[in-house]
Amino acid sequence: MNIVFLIGNGFDLNLDLKTSYRHFYDYYISLHSKNPTIEKFKKELSENLDKWADLELELGKYANNFGMENENDFVELLYDIQDSLADYLDMQDADFSVTEDDKKKAINDLSEFEKYLTPREREEYLVYKNPHKTSNFDIRVITLNYTKTFEKIYGWNSRALDLGSRRIGNSSYGTLMSLFEHIHGTTTSNMILGVNDISQIENEALRNSIMIQRALIKTEMNVNAGTMRDDRCSRAIDAADVICIYGMSLGDTDRFWWNKVGMRVAKSNARLFVFGKTEDLPRRREYMASNKKDELKNLFVSHLDFDEPSKEKIKKQTFVCLNSNMFKVKLHYPEKKTPEQIAAENADTLAKVQEVLVSVG
Repeated sequence: MNIVFLIGNGFDLNLDLKTSYRHFYDYYISLHSKNPTIEKFKKELSENLDKWADLELELGKYANNFGMENENDFVELLYDIQDSLADYLDMQDADFSVTEDDKKKAINDLSEFEKYLTPREREEYLVYKNPHKTSNFDIRVITLNYTKTFEKIYGWNSRALDLGSRRIGNSSYGTLMSLFEHIHGTTTSNMILGVNDISQIENEALRNSIMIQRALIKTEMNVNAGTMRDDRCSRAIDAADVICIYGMSLGDTDRFWWNKVGMRVAKSNARLFVFGKTEDLPRRREYMASNKKDELKNLFVSHLDFDEPSKEKIKKQTFVCLNSNMFKVKLHYPEKKTPEQIAAENADTLAKVQEVLVSVG
């Protein structure tokens, strides 16, 4: 059984990391630049923060402030935002550890995610899953995040990761995580920030610029990166029996991947699970969560270039889980030393060095 996870920024936010665009903007605006184009952009950003909820989509619109004569200025702005975002995320994604119990929970959340469904939905899924019970489970993870939190928690080192086994009768069946890909790169390598396609670059002159396409269109950047990670991710989705989307806003700038997922579900019996967030509902009316679930299903299919019968089929094969405790673990950071502790340690080290020098002399 092939299971694919697509993981977004909700994964990091669930770990209490400050990785949203809104968090980043406070940092970015505080930085000073000698470039007037960059300073002008920061002023626009600071005065219209609500408008910039989706940084990538808004950058496609902001292209209207440039022409072919100053396209280099736009590219320089894009690079400045990217570099600053990378630096900011590196500060958030500092060294941490998790307990063995939390690591076991994280592993179990990958292999038995159905425990977060309602009993009725879980039963429905188990009926679908039953024919696969006497097979190995192959889990492949695609993250759209730039941080390295996932691989740190799971101990991923570019080799298949054994997530345990289950026994049925006299036979044992394993669960492996065989693939982990940063489809948009990391803060240190091939970091991709941009729009889905040229239609999302509002400036008609710039949208045809090869330089702008290579700097702003995600699919173009992935091809030019030459890593083949986009091909590996596409193959994983095409072979999936189950696809889980976790911690993602289902935004329009990732339409390419939503169409990949939608195609797999529409053309097969595969099941799609969307794990999202919403306002807490009173326990007396938790059944009203169905409205939000329908809303997320409709949002997903709204990105698809399919006919209505295909969209309806996808919605029937889609489950939505809201406000789960999935992937929630506590990060433990090294204790920060006070200036007094550092000074005392330095003094102790100096004293030991002097003792050695005296004994040698």
